[in-house]
Amino acid sequence: MKRLTAFLLAAMLVIPLAGCGNEPESVSEPESSQSSASETVSAEPEESSPSGQDEGVGDEESETSNILVAYFSWADNAVLAEDVDAVASPSVLAPGNVQELAGWVQEETGGDIFGIRVTDPYPSDWDDCLARANQERGDQARPALQEQVENLEQYDTVFLGYPNWWYGVPMALLTFLEENDLTGKQVYLFCSHGTGGLSNSVDIISEALPNATISDNIFDCYEEEASSSQANIQSWVAELGYTRPSAPENNEETAEAQLSVTWDDNQVIYALNDSPAAASLLEQLPLTIEVEDYSTNEKIFYPPQTLDTSDTPTASGGAGTLAYYAPWGDVVMFYGDYSENPSLFELGQIVSGEELVAQMSGTITITASSALRIS
Repeated sequence: MKRLTAFLLAAMLVIPLAGCGNEPESVSEPESSQSSASETVSAEPEESSPSGQDEGVGDEESETSNILVAYFSWADNAVLAEDVDAVASPSVLAPGNVQELAGWVQEETGGDIFGIRVTDPYPSDWDDCLARANQERGDQARPALQEQVENLEQYDTVFLGYPNWWYGVPMALLTFLEENDLTGKQVYLFCSHGTGGLSNSVDIISEALPNATISDNIFDCYEEEASSSQANIQSWVAELGYTRPSAPENNEETAEAQLSVTWDDNQVIYALNDSPAAASLLEQLPLTIEVEDYSTNEKIFYPPQTLDTSDTPTASGGAGTLAYYAPWGDVVMFYGDYSENPSLFELGQIVSGEELVAQMSGTITITASSALRIS
């Protein structure tokens, strides 16, 4: 059975780093010292989180979240000596670069936040910290940590923040990754660094997490720009589809159903409407299924059961529409414009990853999630 030709044509996501430096073996004076560009610390970092809120991990009174924001910051892992001369000896100040970035990610996502902290704090002096970090790197050390994440199984998404130390990552970050099983979780990386950029850090993390899905959409910034990166990192989170909308004064929030389509390291997210067709698709999730090309503007897949199209609006949008073609029983992901058809029903609209839909191929995994919607 074929669709009408007219419908076919229009139818159907180095130097100093943000902490100890990303420098070669021969180390020179760091670019930044006591300014906000350097990693920072409070004398008692365990008393506060970077966002100024109590940490959500392990707090029985906090709402359950499926998002974890975990980070390592020099600022959380050093104790300032009394009477330190920050001019003569570059030192860490509060709050740290990665610490600030993590706080902004937490604010945007509404997830739980967890600071990775060692039992043996690093020196607050730049050169001394640099030397210890290099020794740990050479020894392939795994510094002991103060705490573990509680109820790790509740999280399916992890935002992981770190500074680039010695062309890689702090060895304490590897302790965290080896002690916390992130198998099957979606991982997003954010990094503060010096002129060395990301260097080998992504490869190191990928090797440590062979069974997690690490997105290649990574946020990174120079350490001297970290303190002014709130808008940029929160736009990045929004682009990934994890924004928690700010509630209006009346705080009337409802849950908006979302559909996530993943393959390889890619993810596309759709916001579903409240139609019976969308609801009957949600009931069949999760699905692992083959996606097919159709025409020049759509990708399609066939859910196991037909969808209930009663009281479901017909599709009338353009690229980014998620629809259902009743005669064939296929779900359609449009990446180009199309013509209206009385048998084509709208299920929702794309939230993130629109540029990835045309590249979709092979086996895809479709899962359900939710986000807050302000009414």
